[in-house]
Amino acid sequence: ETTEEKAVIMQWVQYSQRISQKQMPLDRLAEELDSYLCTRTFMVGNFVTAADISVALSINKFLTSLHITPEIQWELSSLVRWYKMIQSAEPWTLSPIEFFRKPIYI
Repeated sequence: ETTEEKAVIMQWVQYSQRISQKQMPLDRLAEELDSYLCTRTFMVGNFVTAADISVALSINKFLTSLHITPEIQWELSSLVRWYKMIQSAEPWTLSPIEFFRKPIYI
């Protein structure tokens, strides 16, 4: 990790703390994360970092409470893709969230 990547990771960790403290509307949060992840596989760099883990853990409660319909999954497709990847790549102490398996065509 470069110095710049370390700084960005710290920014995401701090951002995840704000998420956990509910300092932002969750619908706006989901849209922002989806937009950010649209062109990225991971939050920072080319592999899982503390940024990915901290953000995934902080949005877990939100995703668990959200009634995920195919339409919501389509609208947040980048966020769902990223979350599923992080969820499957890292050992979780939380219950996994089930998403729809079939792609949705509009």
